[in-house]
Formats: sequence, structure tokens, C-alpha cells
Amino acid sequence: MPKKIMQNRDELRIAMIDTAERIIEQEGVRALTARKLANEMGIAVGTTYNFFKHMDDLISEVSTRTLAALAADIEAVESSGGDIEAQLMAFADAYITFVTNNPKRWAALFVGSLDADSELQNRNAEQVRRLFNALERVFAPVANQIPDFDTARHARSLWAAVHGVLTLAAGGRIESIGLGDARETVRLLIHFHVAGIKAQL
Repeated sequence: MPKKIMQNRDELRIAMIDTAERIIEQEGVRALTARKLANEMGIAVGTTYNFFKHMDDLISEVSTRTLAALAADIEAVESSGGDIEAQLMAFADAYITFVTNNPKRWAALFVGSLDADSELQNRNAEQVRRLFNALERVFAPVANQIPDFDTARHARSLWAAVHGVLTLAAGGRIESIGLGDARETVRLLIHFHVAGIKAQL
């Protein structure tokens, strides 16, 4: 295939992801259909399936961007190099701010499914590892003081707890906790997690 055509195909594919991202951001993931995408772009519905066999694949492309943006926000938090609890809370604040500012994009992360060995799934997993790595760096100094301290397990356990609170709060699943109240709940989770670690020092 001539290079010029390949470039046009690449540009069209990126434009489709851009449009899908905008639809999700403005109207939510349920609004994204092949027909709506085609209408928004002025292309035939069948064209979408030439690039994405399933809408889940397109949603996952948007999710890769969302995860990368979240990871970048977390990594941008300036490390104080001091108190672990303060550093973890700074990460949590960045996470809460991202979810608050991008509720529809964030909700789309949990829609659809992918082959566990697919290239898209691997890319998404890489972005999640970036999030874990940031937490592991905070826990790293503790590993030098506590024998057999598992930084990866602590990072994943704490992330799962914070993530769970935000998921329930954003979805309105906890009557007394909304996103506006989530920070105090997260602060308590972090405080007691760190207290447990300090008790071993």
C-alpha cells in the first residue's frame, strides 16, 4: 500500500479515537456507538469496523489514553522525600482530582473487555504499572528497615483500597460517601495503613 494512503489511514484511525474520546467525555461511554461515531465524523458506519472490529477495542484505546493521563498526573506529584503518609496522600489527592475532573472518561475504564494477551490489554497494563511504580517508590525506604517487606504488595493493596472508595463514591454506591467526601475516607485508609507499617519499625 502506498505510503500516502497508509498515512491517511493512520490519521483516520487517530481521528476516530479522538472523536470517541470526545463523545465519552461529553456524553458518557454508553453514548458511543458505531453509528454515532460515523455520523460525528461524516464517514460510513462500515468504515469504523475496518479499524475496530468491536466497540470495546475503541473504548480501550480511549482507556489507554485515560490511564496514561492519570499516570502522568500521579508521576507529576513532587515527592517530598519525607513522611510516607504525606506523600501517599499527595498521590491520592491527584487521583481524586483526576476522577472529579474526568468522571465519564474514568467510568469508561470499566466498560468492555479485551483478550488478556492482546496488544491493547498490554498497553493498558503498562499504564497501570506506572501507577504502582509511583507507590512502590514511596514504600522503598521502608523495605530497607523491615525484613521481607513487600513493596509491590503494599502498593497494590493500598491502591485497590483507594480505587474501591473512588469507584463506589463516583457511582453513588455508598449513600453517605460522594466524591466530595471521599478524601477523608481515603485519608483514614492511608493513615491506618501507614500506622500498621510504622508499628513494625
